[in-house]
Amino acid sequence: MSTSTDTVLPDDGQVEVRITSADPDATEMVWKRAMAALGHTARPITRPTREKGGVRLYGIVTAPERPLPGQQDAAEDSNAHLMAGPRITVDELAVHCSAAAVWLDQLARAAETPATPVELADDIDSLRREARSLRERADRLHKVARIIEGDIPLATGFKDAGDGWGAAALNTDREDYGGPAVIPTANQLLHLASIAPYSDSTLTYPQGMDGVPNSLLLSWESKTAQQRRAQERDAAVAQEVLRIACERCSAGSGEPCRTKNGRAAEQAHTSRQREAEANVDARIGWLGENPVAVTEA
Repeated sequence: MSTSTDTVLPDDGQVEVRITSADPDATEMVWKRAMAALGHTARPITRPTREKGGVRLYGIVTAPERPLPGQQDAAEDSNAHLMAGPRITVDELAVHCSAAAVWLDQLARAAETPATPVELADDIDSLRREARSLRERADRLHKVARIIEGDIPLATGFKDAGDGWGAAALNTDREDYGGPAVIPTANQLLHLASIAPYSDSTLTYPQGMDGVPNSLLLSWESKTAQQRRAQERDAAVAQEVLRIACERCSAGSGEPCRTKNGRAAEQAHTSRQREAEANVDARIGWLGENPVAVTEA
């Protein structure tokens, strides 16, 4: 039995698959497995072989347009398999949360009868609570995704003071609620959707964001990402401090700074700290309080 393709998968994802065997049942089984892996459901063209009872299956198969890679490892930033594009969409987040809820429910059911008898009732209840929480999170994210797609109308301004959002918030000075909502939060979008029925005018999310500079949209990242980058930068600076000598107390590489009477200190002298920060900032491209587009952080 053999399986062959005429060429490597071209850009359009199409390929001719041929499977030939003297055992028709085996040929059918191999075809089904191959097509399941490619997400293909069409029936093949069947022809008899010269060998008595043999069969040849072939067909033009279209693979998924953009097959997603599988999970490579457990690292937090190894997340390319979660998204079809360079960044994850809110819709993808919602579906993944929903899938995680299904997975936890299935784990809870499997835990009812473990291989080694042990009562896991508390753990099962916890898994099911976490599944419910994830399901609620998925529902919330799904609604946010619908808002972003423009399916749900939004109020043109917030109820308090009628402050605008998106392009309408550019160059404004909103002191409360974290400042101008040029990039609205999920909570703000859900609030705008909830008050839309009582508003004199409404618009969609794409309409409200039309006019926000593309450079801002491409460089934006969440407060969580900013905080993580700041922590990564602080950790890198702490390591860099120990790589350079201190001109103030003569502490060498790998040694902490010391006081005048020789006591080791956790805090480096200002000159040593300043040099370490400059080295790290130059290396990672630090942009200050809002470290957007930091590479190798």
